[in-house]
Amino acid sequence: MTDIIFGKNAVTEAFHAGMDIEKVFVLSNMKGEFEVQIRNLCRDNSVPLAKVPEVKLNELSKYKVHQGVVALISPIKYHEYKDIISAAVDAGQTPLMIILDGVTDVRNVGAISRSAYYFGAHGLIISGNFAGRINEDTVKSSAGAILSLPVCRVSSLLHLVSDLQSMGLKVVATSLKDAVSPENADLKEPLAIILGAEDKGLHYKVLEIVDEAIKIPSYNDFDSLNVSVAAGVLLYECTRQRAKK
Repeated sequence: MTDIIFGKNAVTEAFHAGMDIEKVFVLSNMKGEFEVQIRNLCRDNSVPLAKVPEVKLNELSKYKVHQGVVALISPIKYHEYKDIISAAVDAGQTPLMIILDGVTDVRNVGAISRSAYYFGAHGLIISGNFAGRINEDTVKSSAGAILSLPVCRVSSLLHLVSDLQSMGLKVVATSLKDAVSPENADLKEPLAIILGAEDKGLHYKVLEIVDEAIKIPSYNDFDSLNVSVAAGVLLYECTRQRAKK
């Protein structure tokens, strides 16, 4: 089955059929009832929506009649994070979730998925209007792990943090500024770790509401670690603390 569908009826039917849609592209100057409908469908299903020129839609649809809308079907099935956490608790396990915000390189997403699966994380949550897409490069860079690790999507990181805290998870975030080092943070309890893009980090509003900010110490005057490397360091420290417990 093709991973690209186009046309107004085909795309809306894909949503109604519960298909896992990776991303939707609509004509940049599209207005009217359908534009509102597709925008609401994307919002309600946490699907990234991009407004693009017609040449982009022509390229995606291979110059077939697209009616101003093209959707990409995901190679993976998306899950609900509440279901993943509840299943971990029911199994007598301590939940561990990894959250990515603003990480646009799909190869980094794949590498983080590989580390998360290796270290026993229960799921990966992608927040925001993810600029990339889960594709064969992501699967390859994850060594196939992303096909076994439950992946979720949310549109609002602030709402997600509040929701996870209400479920009893401690939410920690990586910070580029002064923060506690990983070994001095308590990572043994039910936990969600937020990682932002290495160039910008996380928004200050996110850092204000998380339970703790963590910074991996550097021994040289250097900018920052690649986000996938940082994820591996924190996942290892979490596993080390829990094994010691």
